[in-house]
Amino acid sequence: AGQRRGIGDILDDEFSESDGKKKEKKRGGVSRDGGAQFERKPMGTTSSAQDKWIKVGNVSELEEKPIKALLLANGNFCMVKYGSMVFITACNSTAYQYPLIDGELFEGPSGAAIRVPLDGTEYDLATGEVITWCPQNTMMRKFLGGLKKAATPVPLAVYPTKIDSEGDVFTYFI
Repeated sequence: AGQRRGIGDILDDEFSESDGKKKEKKRGGVSRDGGAQFERKPMGTTSSAQDKWIKVGNVSELEEKPIKALLLANGNFCMVKYGSMVFITACNSTAYQYPLIDGELFEGPSGAAIRVPLDGTEYDLATGEVITWCPQNTMMRKFLGGLKKAATPVPLAVYPTKIDSEGDVFTYFI
């Protein structure tokens, strides 16, 4: 008597219409003793590598333009098609955060690569490694490259991809 109760306690107290006895209603994820109870796996845990893959698009979406922006719950990314390969990368360059949606695709020393139009930085799409960091080959790039001259080149974030038989593209974020 006189004990303060929270809204959760009040909501948990339901009376059965048939017998008038108090029954305990289960609330999502928390038991009466304060311990967590899950009827299914909590977010962030997986039982196999297969559970990590999420669908982000279909290769048919890359027919008109080989670079597509992906606006996902965990951030913005780019889906890039070069030849028969599809890559998922961070959406912005690492030097000046310029959007890669406008990037120029080309054949780099190790395969598919992307060049940032603003500063000329080039990245390997498979590994994210920097091929060329802020080259100073135009007036604007001389200025931008000069600002980043002492900076350590930062690789582009890239993510594993797989394509199923229907052309659906999957990735997972490590």
